[in-house]
Amino acid sequence: MKCCVRFLLIALTVLFVGVPAWAETQDNSTPGIARPVQEQQPKTIPAAGIPQEDSPGKFPLDIQSRGSDQSGTLLSYKLKEEVIASRLFELKVSDKKKFVLHVLTQAEFPDRPGIASQYSIVLVYQEDAGTLAYYLNHYQGQVHTEGVAAEMQKILEWTYTNLKRYHYLLEE
Repeated sequence: MKCCVRFLLIALTVLFVGVPAWAETQDNSTPGIARPVQEQQPKTIPAAGIPQEDSPGKFPLDIQSRGSDQSGTLLSYKLKEEVIASRLFELKVSDKKKFVLHVLTQAEFPDRPGIASQYSIVLVYQEDAGTLAYYLNHYQGQVHTEGVAAEMQKILEWTYTNLKRYHYLLEE
């Protein structure tokens, strides 16, 4: 009788523990590891140049640059050119509410100015010309003459992300 009860307990234990583990591995996956859900739709990442439905429209942006190095000057020029052509930004030089990118560039190696430039960008919010600007964020990097377009896109994406975060400052 004891032997029968012991056998029954062992059989029930194996049945309760083994069957769920066996059922999990029917598709040859590792037991205990979650399988991906097939019904999930992939998230679409919007392109940087296309405004979202919830975006507040064009952001007023001014770009003020300092520096006389070759790559940095080209970067500043291309930034302004892209902002003028953009559907996300509006180049504003007026004294009204706007965001301002202060771009400071210098040659990485002063003895060899054509190699690369280092830049620092400070994003501020300015109510008007007579008030103190509010610091929002900063960004630093290095740019080569060949990589100006790619670096410009990084800067504009960073700028757009920050302006979406601080767009409430433009509200009356």
